[in-house]
Order: sequence, then structure tokens, then C-alpha cells
Amino acid sequence: MENISIRKIAIETKLKQEEDGLNQMKDSLSKSEQLTVGMITILTSMESRLHKLEEAITPVHQETEHLTLLQENIEKASIVTDKLISIHQIPEEEEESVKRGPSDNIDSYLRSLEKLRKCVEFFKKSKPGSHDLDKCESLFTEGASLLNREFRAILVHHCKPIAPAKLHEIVTYHLDSVDVISLSSHGSLNSLTSTNSIDAASESTIEHICESALDKLRLIANWLSEVACSKEFVEAYSQVRSDICERTLTGLKDHIHKAVTGTHTISTLAGLSKKHNSMSIETENKKKQKSGKRRELKRMSSSALIQPSAGRKNSTVPSLDSTGMGIDENLERAHTFPLLCIAFVKLSQSEMELMKSVLPSKYWSSALSNLLQKSLILICGEGEKIITVVKQYISKNEYASVLYACPIVRHFRNMTADYEIIFKELPNSARIKLKNLISSFKETGGKGLEEFTASIKNDSDKQSNLPKDGTVHELTSNTIIFMEHLMEYSETAGDMLNYNNQNLDSSSSQSQELGHGHYRTILGSYIVKVLVALRANLERKAKCYESVALQSIFLMNNYHHILKSLERSGLIEWITTLEDGTTLEEHYKNLITEQQKNYQKCWNKITQNLTEENKSYHSNLDESKMSRGSRQIIKDRFKAFNTGFEEIQKIQQHYSIPNEQLRNNIRKENIDFVVPLYESFLQKHGNSQFTKNRDKYVKYSVQDLISALSTFFDISA
Repeated sequence: MENISIRKIAIETKLKQEEDGLNQMKDSLSKSEQLTVGMITILTSMESRLHKLEEAITPVHQETEHLTLLQENIEKASIVTDKLISIHQIPEEEEESVKRGPSDNIDSYLRSLEKLRKCVEFFKKSKPGSHDLDKCESLFTEGASLLNREFRAILVHHCKPIAPAKLHEIVTYHLDSVDVISLSSHGSLNSLTSTNSIDAASESTIEHICESALDKLRLIANWLSEVACSKEFVEAYSQVRSDICERTLTGLKDHIHKAVTGTHTISTLAGLSKKHNSMSIETENKKKQKSGKRRELKRMSSSALIQPSAGRKNSTVPSLDSTGMGIDENLERAHTFPLLCIAFVKLSQSEMELMKSVLPSKYWSSALSNLLQKSLILICGEGEKIITVVKQYISKNEYASVLYACPIVRHFRNMTADYEIIFKELPNSARIKLKNLISSFKETGGKGLEEFTASIKNDSDKQSNLPKDGTVHELTSNTIIFMEHLMEYSETAGDMLNYNNQNLDSSSSQSQELGHGHYRTILGSYIVKVLVALRANLERKAKCYESVALQSIFLMNNYHHILKSLERSGLIEWITTLEDGTTLEEHYKNLITEQQKNYQKCWNKITQNLTEENKSYHSNLDESKMSRGSRQIIKDRFKAFNTGFEEIQKIQQHYSIPNEQLRNNIRKENIDFVVPLYESFLQKHGNSQFTKNRDKYVKYSVQDLISALSTFFDISA
């Protein structure tokens, strides 16, 4: 009960507290309602006042906005008016400076022209056909024209032909690096360059225009292209640079040509004349003596075409003027043509770089085409002259003129990549013209080589052309010399022969490039054809000799000379086996052996007197009872031998075998063949009582006969 009472009291207390709180909330709500009514009253009053204020201020604001707009319009009109006035004043303000030209201040002049351009655009829109537009256009056109003129003037002032000596240094350095014939390595052309020319050339570059002038040209070119839309400056650039290139190449050509012709000590390649001189090559010793002089001439020659190889130190080269025809000036210039071509390539590459630094890219193709046109005409003209002269010499059977084309073709082969770069920039017509020139050199060289083979086969058999002593024929000597020089252009000559063969083959639609080594194989096959033709001609010539012995001596000399020349030059290594399976060395040794056997037949007539087929004349062992007939037979045989031997000795002393080894071999064979027969005959009958005057019939002892045979082929004996 007690707990219930306590709990009842707690509930009543809490209820009272809640009632008190409720009463307080009612009081607060009443006060809040009063405040709300008061606030609404205030806001209503405020709204009424603001509405009245808005009605009063709005007209003022509208009037202010109108006045502000008027002010802005006035200011804009003033600016436009000032601009119009300034635009109309620009022609008068800039007229004097425009007509005066750009002089040295290009930037200022371009700013003046830019103002005129804007004037033109303005008047075209606002006053088309007006006097102001005409005046602005006239001034702008005149300014652009003066700017074009200034562009040309800067070019003309700063563009000068490259000094021939400097260009020669650059080209010489390139020649040394790409294995093309180097004229500066011979004689007087060394004087054209300094001692350190190669080092200087390696560091030097072709500088056409100074940097400050380049900046001006570039600025003018860009403005004329983008703003004035003019192409006149491109034509001016092409024309000026084209003239400079042409003058540079012409200067180099004349410079080298003067140096070449100034020496007049020229060792040139020769033609194999249709009518060979009858002079013979008497001995190799004489030839070696002459070769020393020729090497000295070659060293001094400023136009030497071929550098001697290590395997052919003593080779000699007949001269074109040895036939009395003289040396054609254009053919002589073939020496310098590769130099000219390399200079053209270097100039073209340099001009491409210069052009790209001056002209906008859209003009590059047309500008370079026009720029190189004169130089290309010069190069092609020089080349065509050389081709024409080479063909003329070939038509006169001066086939060594082909060797003038070899270094030129080799140059084109070695610099194919450089020419391809130029080809890409040239128009199709110019590209075809240059490619046709290269093809013409190959075709001319190939045809010349093939005709050379035919000329050897058909060379004249006249008796007057034959060496009287049976020594090496001029045809053999010249042919070997020709092939030795041709060997130095193995790849080039093979390429020319391959090109000519493909032109003759109708099934071949275009020239095919072969790999390295194939051209050498082609040249090896060609050399075999030449040697076959040479052998056929020599055998035909030999038949013109009345003496069979001299025929054999002649063929032996020529075959031996061919074999030794092939071995000395290294040509023999190019041909492994012939069609019959023998090597070239074996082939010529067999030919020499065959002729040695044929030569031995010249002794048959007198050795018949030493043989004893019929022994009736000495069958009686008692010499005191030798019949008169037997004694007469022995006398006749001794007499016939003596007469025959003296006749052969007299004749063959005038025969010549220049090579000492071959000469000694033939002498030894003669001794081995004749002496044993004579000794045997002498032993049997020399001491017999066939005559009272023994010395009359026995003129030679064995040693005397050996000594006499040892003097054969020696005029001084």
C-alpha cells in the first residue's frame, strides 16, 4: 500500500508539471500571434511605399539609358570617322615610301604595303570602282613590283658563281671517296689545288648567299606568296640561280680544260686503226725502255684517263694521234666530263637546300626544274658531243675511244643514288633526257666493244702490215693493251655489254640490273670472244708468210705475248675453263707447243742428209776401198747440210723472238734436234777418207754447230 501511495504522488506531481508547461506554451503562442499581426501591418506599409517609389524612379532610369546609348553611338561614330579619315589619308601618307622602294628596311616597307592592302579591301567593300580604290590598288601593285625587283636585286648582288678552284676541291674530295677517276692525282692538275685541298674540301661547304641576305629573301618571298599572290619572284629566283649554276659549271669546265690542254703532254688511250702500222715490236727489252718514258708522260699528263693497276706496272698505251688522225677536242674533254657531272650533282643538291630555305614549299618543284634546266642542257650537250665523237672514232675503227666512255658510265653507276634524288625533283621530260644520256653512253660503249671484236676478226691480212721478223703483231699488242685497260672497268664494261645484249634481244623489254660479279663474268666471256677472234686473225695473217718456219715463229711470238700479258694483268684468272674443258693457260701453252712442232719441220730438209736410210755407200768396212760413188754421196750430204744450214741461219738470224725464255727454249730444241743427228753423222763419216780436202766439206765441229744455233733470232750475231 505504501508503494502505491508513493507512486500516486509521483504521477500527480508529473501531471502538474505538464499542465504548467502547457499553460506557458499557450501564453507564448498568444504573444507570437500578436507579433505576426504587427509585422504584417509593417510589411504592407513598406510595400505600399516601395510601389510609390518605383513609379517615381522608372521614368528617370529610362531617360538615363537613352542618354547613355546616345553617348555610345556618338563615340562609335567618332571612331569610325577617325578610321575613315585615316584610311583615306593612308595612300597619301605611304605613297612616297612605297615609291621609294624597300631599300634596307624591308620590315617597314612590308608594314606600309600591309596598310595599303587593308585600304584596298576596305574600298572594295565600301566604294567599289572609286578613285580611292584605284589609287590604293595602283600603289599596292607598284609596291609589290618594287618588292619583286628588290628580291631580284638581292639575289643578283649576293649570288656569284663558285670559284672553279674551290668547286674543284670539293669534287676532287668526292672523287677520292667514291673511287671515280681523279684528275687531280695526275700531273699538272695537282697545281690547281693546294697541298691540303682534300682536307680543306672535306670541311668546306658551298655557301651561296650570306645569312642576312637569306633572311631578307625569305621574308620577301613569304610576303609575296601569301599576301601579293605573286609568282614573279619564283621566276626571278629560278632565272638568277640557273644562270649562276650554268656559269659555275662552265667556269669549272673551262678551268680544267685549260689546265689539261696547257700541258700538251698527254698520254691518251688509243684507237686500234683499221690500217695498222707495219712497224713491229722487235723486242720486249725495247718495249720496256719505251714504257718507262710512257709512264713518265702518263705521270705528267693532266688528262690521264686510266690509273695503272698494281698488276700492270709497265703497260704502254698507244695514242690516238699515232694514226695521224689527231685527238678530237671533244674526246679530250671526256676526261673532265665525270668531274662536270659530279659538280652538277653537288650543285643540284646544294641548290635544293638553298631553295628550301628561301621559297615556300608549293614552288619547290617548278623552281628547281627551271633552275636546273640550263645546267642539264649543258651536261647533256657535253655528253652528246662525247658520244658523237666516240661513235665517229668507232666508225673509223678507233675502238679504244670506247675507253673514254667507261669512266663516264662508271661515274653514273657509282652515283645512282645521288641522281635518283635529283630525278625525283625534275619533271618527266628532264628526267627522261638525262636517263637517255646515260643509256646512250652504255649503248655506244657496248656496240663499240662488240664491233671491236668483229674488227679484230676482219683485220687486214696485207703482207705490208706483217712484221718481217715474225715478232708480235701490232694488232696483238693493241688488243691486249685494250683489254688490260678494260679490266679496270670490269663492272662498267660488263654493264655496257649486258645493256647492248638486252637491246639486241627483242624478248627483253627493259634493261635488268645484275648483281655484283655477274658483270665481270660477262666481261670474261667477252674477252674469250676477243681472244678467239684474235687467234683466227693471227692464223690467217701467218699464212701470208711464204716461210712455214716464219709462220710458226710469228704465231709463237703472238701466243706467248698473249699468255704472258694475260698472266701479268690478271685477266687469265677471270676465265676458269674454255668450252673444251681446258684452262686459258693450258690452251695457249698447247698452241705454242703445236707451233714449236711446226717450226721444227724447217730442219727436216737438211736433217734428211744426216740420216742413213741407204747405207750402201759405207757398207764396206775398208775405207781405203770405199767406192767413188760412196765418197761422192758423203761429199754431197755434207755439202747439202752446210748449204742448207747456212741458208737457214742467214734467214732465221733476222727472225725475232723478243721473249728471252721462249727464244732460249727454241734454240735449245734446235740444238737437241739437229746436233745429235749431225754428231752421229760426223762420227761415222767425218774421219773417213771420202775426200782429201776435208775442211771443204766438214765446216762445223759439234761445238761450232751449237754456237751457230745459239745465234739464231739475233740480228747482231
